[in-house]
Amino acid sequence: MDLVNDRILRTIEADARAEVAHLAGEFAHAASTEKEAVFAALEYERWLADSSHEALAQTDRRHPPKR
Repeated sequence: MDLVNDRILRTIEADARAEVAHLAGEFAHAASTEKEAVFAALEYERWLADSSHEALAQTDRRHPPKR
């Protein structure tokens, strides 16, 4: 994967993980009627972060750094 795509995936992962942390705090203070929506958003952001991380890992395995 080229450096631009690598940087994009790393940025997406970092932003999504930050949003997970934020939403976890929101979930703790959310009204019971809002908890389901906050949890759904949290799960989406976690999936996005994990998927970005896995895409980077797969690319690293296919294209090890040149020495």
